[in-house]
Amino acid sequence: MDKQRGRNVFESSIVALQRLNALGYGREDSGLALNLVYNPIGPTLPPGQRDLEIAYKRELGSSFGIVFNRLYTLTNMPIKRFGSTLITQGKFASYMDLLHASHKAANLEHVMCRTLVSVDYRGQLYDCDFNQMLGIPLTNGGKPRLHVSDLLTHALEDAPVAVADHCYGCTAGQGSSCGGSLS
Repeated sequence: MDKQRGRNVFESSIVALQRLNALGYGREDSGLALNLVYNPIGPTLPPGQRDLEIAYKRELGSSFGIVFNRLYTLTNMPIKRFGSTLITQGKFASYMDLLHASHKAANLEHVMCRTLVSVDYRGQLYDCDFNQMLGIPLTNGGKPRLHVSDLLTHALEDAPVAVADHCYGCTAGQGSSCGGSLS
């Protein structure tokens, strides 16, 4: 964690998780959920979410007395800072090859862009957070850019989803979304 997030972040995170546990977060029957998120450090796919959750619960519980509800694994998207790092390291093409080769069509049924929209601070709509970061707007019915106010007059059920190569990050391997793995 310190390698990815910075010096002393692991220790600070452990203390924060213990404080949240002391307030009831992550404890059964408290009604206060505590979910963790895992993404790999480099250009690899995350390991299986279920097995990793079991391992994290065991290790954090036995080593630090920490409990939590769920662990979600996310795939690193080859955009913005991570994409720039891949380019700098000469690993962008090989990571994209990994995402393409690991694509599973079954994950397409569960990707977040099929049921959610992302809204920016101006009210503009996007198929997902990643398209928002890249400035790829949600469009429908010939309208080049939709605003949240357009939802009153434009149905989105059959709207096409804007896709690009970064979308393979959501469909590769076990899949990836806001709720962790898809399969």
